[in-house]
Amino acid sequence: MALASMNSFSLSMQQTPPGHPFFVNLDPKHRCLKCRDVLRDAVQTLCGHRMCEVCAFKLFDEQPPYACPGKDDTCVPNLKKEEIFRDPSARREIATLLVFCPHKEQGCKKEMPWKQQEEHTSNCVYKPVQCGYVNNGCDVSTNQQNLVNHQQRCDYRNVPCSYCKEDIIFKNKEDHESVGCMKYPIVCPNSCGIDNLPREEMSEHIIECPKRPFHCKFTNVGCDFTGTKEEVSKHEEGSVDHHLQLTTVYTASVDLQSMEIRRELQDMSDRQNNFKKTVDHYLAEVSSLKEGMEARKKAIKEIKLQSVAVAERLIHMERRVEDTVGKDTVDRQGRDIQTLRDGQTNLSNRLTRIEQNGLGNGDRTVFGGNVGNQLQAHERQIGLMDIRLSEIDLRLQIHETASFNGVLMWKIRDYARRKQEARNGRTLSLYSQPFYTSQFGYKMCARVYLNGDGMGKGTHMSLFFVVMRGDFDSLLPWPFQQKVTLSLLDQDTGNNKLSDSFQPDPNSNSFRRPQTEMNIASGCPVFVAQSVLETKTYLQDDTIFIKVEVDTNGINPP
Repeated sequence: MALASMNSFSLSMQQTPPGHPFFVNLDPKHRCLKCRDVLRDAVQTLCGHRMCEVCAFKLFDEQPPYACPGKDDTCVPNLKKEEIFRDPSARREIATLLVFCPHKEQGCKKEMPWKQQEEHTSNCVYKPVQCGYVNNGCDVSTNQQNLVNHQQRCDYRNVPCSYCKEDIIFKNKEDHESVGCMKYPIVCPNSCGIDNLPREEMSEHIIECPKRPFHCKFTNVGCDFTGTKEEVSKHEEGSVDHHLQLTTVYTASVDLQSMEIRRELQDMSDRQNNFKKTVDHYLAEVSSLKEGMEARKKAIKEIKLQSVAVAERLIHMERRVEDTVGKDTVDRQGRDIQTLRDGQTNLSNRLTRIEQNGLGNGDRTVFGGNVGNQLQAHERQIGLMDIRLSEIDLRLQIHETASFNGVLMWKIRDYARRKQEARNGRTLSLYSQPFYTSQFGYKMCARVYLNGDGMGKGTHMSLFFVVMRGDFDSLLPWPFQQKVTLSLLDQDTGNNKLSDSFQPDPNSNSFRRPQTEMNIASGCPVFVAQSVLETKTYLQDDTIFIKVEVDTNGINPP
């Protein structure tokens, strides 16, 4: 039964077992002629050659004739889908081929038919198993035979504390007993003779410990004597002169610190007076600066008038650019733009000179009134002029690269990165630059989905044609009726380009006069399979070339 008629029967056919096993001995007759790997879901051609079912389907993604990969004299010169059959006999043979256990490196020497490997693997005693104490931090994996022995010696096993009976990790046992266990016996730090009191009772014992240390009452003036209560009392009675001397020294130190504080206060008062004088000096400078503000305002007014003149010239230039795309006109407008930029540079230089010569005083520039705000407003106006000049440059570049003969040659670089962005959902499609049927004709562009769209998503590249809103649409006949040819160019020999043509449907909204920036795209969701596209014939240096041709015959110029 042919592949084209077996869809309803495919579930009942014997399928190749899953996985990628290591075969004990793989005979060449059990290898696919296309991928050279073991036959998976084997099929057979009319000339007797065998392939994987998937590999057989991929043959028909290439350009005809579809040659048999066997390449024998007896091979069918042009394969057909209905002449390729499933091979149940080969599938049964392959399912019974001997394979090694996947855990051979762990010590399993078992060999079994491929169809039994999955069942064996699930019960294999050499299958790596994670230690049961993984939640405690153990990252050891071992086989079933060694798991019990490992867990009995695992540093992360749970054991009870010898004192508090709390369940702890074996590795942390010493730290728990030396720091955290409240039942662990410890020695009194005062060496009173108690050496096995539980840690939780030691704090109460220290308060009542007969050898608890006491400090001399003159600690705050420098006496560091400590001892028992009786020893401290005896020390205080016998060290009166020493304590009096410490008190005298401490009092003298306090007096010295007071003198230092008074000196610092006097220095702060002097600095405050100096600051006041500096502020008065700056206020005088501000008063002097305000007197010259009127002259500065007049200079700024003159600059603003000049800026208005420049803006008018820019508007005039934009209108002239919209009315012409000739090379001589583009060159002349480029020179006019350079003149405007030179004028803008002169204005910026004048502003700089005004700021340096009229509004500053060394490193202590002070702005008064509204002059600073007016200068900032002027700088913003100059910035807007820069933006408009950039827009004019961009429009000139578009006109220079535009095609006016109905042919678009589109070079798409960085294919791998752009396809990955489409697959991740970041940039699903790309638009080409506009092209035209003539200087005053239809405006069009191309749109490509490198990872496919609709029924071609994930398997094909989708290519579409888009009619855009143009400046001369009111003078052109509608709906758009010109024949469109979409092509992927051959970068190898030049002889195997892939093309598809269509005649626009006059009833489709895609070809009516655009009411928005562009109409709905129309084209081929399954233009070319990605497996075919990503060969050296069509993809080189991570770049592909797409060509769109519009038949311009029969278009009467307005």
